[in-house]
Amino acid sequence: MKARTKTFDAVAESRRWKEAVAKETEGLTTEQMIAYFDRAAVRRRFEEALRRAEQADKARAEERG
Repeated sequence: MKARTKTFDAVAESRRWKEAVAKETEGLTTEQMIAYFDRAAVRRRFEEALRRAEQADKARAEERG
């Protein structure tokens, strides 16, 4: 029987990821922690706010003439 060597250690990789995330999120509030992990939602809200601001700017420019 031939011995196999691992090319990827999932347990070690998971541990490294958890340690890196713990360093990045150390000291964050609960709200900040949720935002950190829900980046897609944060991006959508940001883009939505930008669109609203652009529309408001256009409306103001039209009112001025």
